[in-house]
Amino acid sequence: MFYAALALANNFFRKGVFDENKDTNESIVDRYSGHLKALGEPSLWEASKKTKGTVYRFLWLRSFDHPVVVRLTVNGDATGTLVVKVTSGGGGYKPGKLIENRTKKLSKQQTEVFLDRVEELKYWELPSREEKAANVVNLDGAQWIVEAIKDGSYKIVDRWSPADGPIRRIGLMMTIDLANMKLLYQDVY
Repeated sequence: MFYAALALANNFFRKGVFDENKDTNESIVDRYSGHLKALGEPSLWEASKKTKGTVYRFLWLRSFDHPVVVRLTVNGDATGTLVVKVTSGGGGYKPGKLIENRTKKLSKQQTEVFLDRVEELKYWELPSREEKAANVVNLDGAQWIVEAIKDGSYKIVDRWSPADGPIRRIGLMMTIDLANMKLLYQDVY
């Protein structure tokens, strides 16, 4: 039933979540939605309206590296299902085609450790976006986007190349610790 609620949709995000300026917000929504569609990902925003399950998704858009998504769904038996997808494009450019799509079962302990760490990092208390200084343009770097559904609530947090902090820690936990992605230091930005 939960996966039925994760049907692909065009409404990936609630209105105005990324920026108060309508045009800027639409540009960001179009970019992120394009990558999620290319990765074959569902809309967690839409799924949150139909399910009480728990899902965490990390979308990593590095300017010059392949887009990555890691999604953890908590199963009814408290185990986890981890989905890892990568496309051939560049995070700062066109998404490309799906080149990696794998699923991994997580134990109750692995799932619990992740969920406990997310709580320790106070993910659900973070603002969705950070205020930028006026006239600042981000060039080379990466968007780190963590979305979640928990008990019918939806949350998204978007950060630009975090050097530290909760979103960086969650992203690295999902990619390195859970997904066992082999990343070099220069790949993590």
